[in-house]
Order: sequence, then structure tokens, then C-alpha cells
Amino acid sequence: MASKYAITFIQLLIILALFHSHSEATPEYSNRSEQSCKVCHVGEMGGKLTETGLSFAASGYEWPPEGGYRVLGFIKKPVRFVIGLIHIVSAFLWFGTILYVHMLLKPAYAEKGLPKGEVRLGMISMSLVGITGILLTISRIKSIDVLFTSPWGIVLSTKIAIYIIMISSAAIIVFFIGPKLKEKLTSISKPPDGIYDPLSLSFFDGTNGRDSLLAYKNKVYDVSVLKLWKNGKHMRHSAGNDLTEALSNAPHGFEKLEALDVVGTYDSTKSPPKSIHQRIFYFVAYMNLILVYVVLLTISYWRWGI
Repeated sequence: MASKYAITFIQLLIILALFHSHSEATPEYSNRSEQSCKVCHVGEMGGKLTETGLSFAASGYEWPPEGGYRVLGFIKKPVRFVIGLIHIVSAFLWFGTILYVHMLLKPAYAEKGLPKGEVRLGMISMSLVGITGILLTISRIKSIDVLFTSPWGIVLSTKIAIYIIMISSAAIIVFFIGPKLKEKLTSISKPPDGIYDPLSLSFFDGTNGRDSLLAYKNKVYDVSVLKLWKNGKHMRHSAGNDLTEALSNAPHGFEKLEALDVVGTYDSTKSPPKSIHQRIFYFVAYMNLILVYVVLLTISYWRWGI
């Protein structure tokens, strides 16, 4: 499903790129610079930008346009456009993965082990965002002083700082917290009192040689012997979950479970205390979700507020 969203994002970006609008003179920029339109445009009514106009745009529309901003030539502009497109697509994939996990799957989805697909997509997209971001920054400024001496540069610096925080936290989760969470799961065994909670039940999902267990009306059944539950999967259902509601809507009834062994009872309210690694995982997960919205707010201000 994540790949479906990614394809939709890419298609949208291509459409936006095809309908990219050309530069026009506006009274707002003339008022801001206190210059006539002809200073920045070849024609009286706008259109093609002069060298001064290009510098004005590159400076984040700060007048006078000085302080080390780089103006690209005719050949380099299409190259920057392609790099910028890769930058945006990568950011969409990265942020889309975060939003998909938080809003649809919930962070608990990754608590029993970071999914390899999402981790791989996140690492690739984060790397591409960083590489293309460096190239785009170099293409806009000649001096690093611009990042600290202009409103445009300060907002860009803020965006870079947020990026560094996000990749640092992601590295902590992937290389430190993730293995600790997986290590904790491998130590889970069937409860001696036969009472399963959501975490202990989720461990028996039929993967990596584990039994396939599911809960139905507060009873836990072992479905490992059923061919249709091979590797803990049956249709769109997964072992390790409470499937009371799902089975109620299934084309077959409870009779499919009657011949199976009841291996325990299920208590959805029972929850073991979270370890320090789990608490760090949830903190970083929701922190990154907040930072996604902060980045989007920063970009919006950078693009339309300055």
C-alpha cells in the first residue's frame, strides 16, 4: 500500500512540473524593492528576468539583492530543476512513510520490530533529501554567511537544523532502539498463567518459526495447523491479533475455530509496563511526526511568507 501512495505522489509531482508557471512582475515585489518593474524584468509588463531580477529572486526577494547569492546560467537551471524534483519526491516518500505509519498503522505497528521495507524506504529517501538539499543550497548561495544574515537564509538554516534532528533520531531508532525492541520480543514466551495481553499475543504472528495464535471472544486459539494460515497470514488477516470483530464479518463462522486448541485467554486491558527503550521509541516517533508538520510550516513560510 505504501508503494501505491508513492506512485500517486510521483504522478502528482510530474503534473505540477509540467504546469510550472513562468515568472511575472507583481506590484508586491516592486513595492518591496521600491524599484520599477524594468529593473528586474526585460519587458515593462514582466516576463523574462534580468540579471538583477534573478539575483532578487535568489536572495529570497530581499532588496538590495547582495550577500553572496548565486545566479545560475541557462544550462545549469534545468539541472537544478531535476535535482529539485528528486529532492521533493524524496521528501514526499520520507514524510509520507512517517504519516502512513502514524495515522494508519500507528507506532505500535513497528514496536515489535522495524519493518524492513519502511526502514529501507526511509533511509534511501532521507539520504536523497540530504544530498539533493546540499546541491540545491550550493546552487543558491556563494557564501555560507547568507544562511545567517538574511531572513531567507535563516529560514533555510532552520529547515536544515530540523533535518539534522530527524536523521539523528532516525539513526538512534534504527541502530540502537530497534535492535533492543527486537531483543525484548525474542525473550517473550507463552505466559505461564495462560493470560495473553496485546504485546505477548502479537509475538506469536507465525513468522520466523513462531506459532500462529489469534484471539476470539477473549480466548486464544492456535491456528498453526491450518494450511490457510501459513506464515501467520490468511487473506488480509494476520495472526497475533484479536480477530473477534473480523471473524464476525467473515463468510464463515466460529465453527472453523471449534476444532482448534484453546491455548489461553485474552485480556486486552492487561498491559506490561513499557521499557525505557519502548518509551524512547514512542517519544521519537511522535517527535518526528510533529517535526514533519514543523518542516511543512517552515517551507510554507519560506516560500510564501518571506
